[in-house]
Amino acid sequence: MKKQILLPIIFAFLSIGCKKETPAPTPTEPVVEETAPAVSKTECYAYDANGSKIELELQTEGTEANGTLNYALAEKDKNGGTFTGKLENNILIADYHFQSEGVESTRQVAFKLEGDKLIEGYGEMTMDGTHFRDVSQIKFTSNMPLSKVDCTE
Repeated sequence: MKKQILLPIIFAFLSIGCKKETPAPTPTEPVVEETAPAVSKTECYAYDANGSKIELELQTEGTEANGTLNYALAEKDKNGGTFTGKLENNILIADYHFQSEGVESTRQVAFKLEGDKLIEGYGEMTMDGTHFRDVSQIKFTSNMPLSKVDCTE
């Protein structure tokens, strides 16, 4: 009788002890979609007429934009520097860091890409004159359009 009771108890302990542990489910790793790398390109634009000259070198990668910008307008002080900003829907809005007569300044600039031309935009500025009050109100009416040119070293 003891064997009849003892056997099921031993069998129960053995079956519990031999149970295979199933590993805890691992969280699924997020699927990372591979996207094509943003294409980096450099384009140059210039205006040179009526004693005024503007040169812009534009480097873009995706919507990120940066480059150099130099103004030598007739009967005005020259200024030149660098800019960083965004190029979206053919509109470049950037912060232009420049030097004029030894003084460093920053102001926002806007250009609209129309075919092989860049048209500078103008609009109401903040009280300190550094940023547009409303970029949606910028008017691209410059009478000095920059034409696409070969970039020179």
